[in-house]
Amino acid sequence: MLKKVANILVWVFFLGYLIVVFSFANNKNEKLSFAGTQVNVVDSITSGFVSDSDVERIIKKKYPSIDGLPIAEINKEVLEELIDKIPYVKKSEVYNSLSGKLIVEIKQRNPIVRILKGNGYYIDEEGEKMPLSTNYTSRVLVVSGAVNDQLIKEELFDLVKFITNDEFWKSQITQIHVSGNKEYILIPRVGAHKIELGSIENYHRKFQKLSALYTEGFSKKGWNSYRNVNLKYKDQVVCTKK
Repeated sequence: MLKKVANILVWVFFLGYLIVVFSFANNKNEKLSFAGTQVNVVDSITSGFVSDSDVERIIKKKYPSIDGLPIAEINKEVLEELIDKIPYVKKSEVYNSLSGKLIVEIKQRNPIVRILKGNGYYIDEEGEKMPLSTNYTSRVLVVSGAVNDQLIKEELFDLVKFITNDEFWKSQITQIHVSGNKEYILIPRVGAHKIELGSIENYHRKFQKLSALYTEGFSKKGWNSYRNVNLKYKDQVVCTKK
């Protein structure tokens, strides 16, 4: 019985302590003034689409007289909604430090392919379009030729994901060209050949054949011995010498 009462008293004391701490922090927060902005792009090592100036411009537009403004008067949720409208931002989080600095955490969208159509655009890992940027160019797989939204959705995006999710193919295949009859030509980084994949049908098997050619055939003949590699035919690879 005494042990149970002791446990209850400990929890009551702990909850009271938390209430005091949070009340103190809240009172301190209400007295803080804006002390600058810190933008943290969590994946800035690989992508640089979003700059500090982009974010600061949005904050200044919403709060033109932000310097010296009480930090409690800055609506963090509204700023998050505005920052999330930047086409390169996947998600943002805004909060303030104990010194009054406004902290903006940003996760960028991750493009995996660049479509060379019209002015061009990216497609991110979730299949959504991204505009090109004047701040940063992402070194990703390039697609040219007869590309449209329906083709991307029905088959091209799956092929792009397959290539970009494989370390070898991601480093080796630099471009996909789509012909008018929906056949695919792959341009490799190493070697003077082009690769005729043909239709999207059985593309996993076609890449298996290509892998066997790279590991067994090219190791003997050399990477620059052929000008064309044809994977269209079942259970065989047809190579045309230079």
